Amino acid sequence: MVLFVWLTNDTVVPVGQARRALRTYAQTTGKTNRARRQENARRIVDQFAHPSATYQQRRTVQLLIEEGERTRKPDWEKLHSALTALCSPWRTGSVPLLERGIGRPDMPLTVSDSIVIKVAAQQLTARLRAEQVREEDLLEARRVHRIDWAQYEAARSRQHPAGTTPRFFVAPEGMEARAREQVHAYTGTLAGMLGIIAQVATGAQVGRVPF
Repeated sequence: MVLFVWLTNDTVVPVGQARRALRTYAQTTGKTNRARRQENARRIVDQFAHPSATYQQRRTVQLLIEEGERTRKPDWEKLHSALTALCSPWRTGSVPLLERGIGRPDMPLTVSDSIVIKVAAQQLTARLRAEQVREEDLLEARRVHRIDWAQYEAARSRQHPAGTTPRFFVAPEGMEARAREQVHAYTGTLAGMLGIIAQVATGAQVGRVPF
């Protein structure tokens, strides 16, 4: 909640306190109980699963995500393979893979995109835990985040064209969940501005990241 207040108000929480709150956030990210891990995994499976996906494909992804969150050391190579099969289950033999995306038809999120974002988030949390992000970068990311978030919120109710994943853009229920969503969005903006997402994506393209 401290970070949510900082993101929405300039006068209550100083940037130094927000930086410490981000360190705490990074230290606790990924530390969940079994019920939360199962719910997180189900949500991701529901987002990516093609209607033709089998129970076994769904179950494999569910268990890989739960184990990755439990150990905080996901097997990205196995997860990428399992998610791709879940998302695009019609892949057979030598037929080239046409990878299905989720979200907006004009800007789909692929399995590779999703894992790049997850790997970048891990790298960002490592920097935040060590307080290696400058305060001026935190403030600039907040400025950009506010603009992007306002545009997203304004367009959110219209983001349900045919072909998008059901409930992909639906706002979570409850103040705590809404605050968590916005903090998560901010860290994504920060990772992008620091160049972490681009670095991870480039590494994946040349084979340095194992997926």
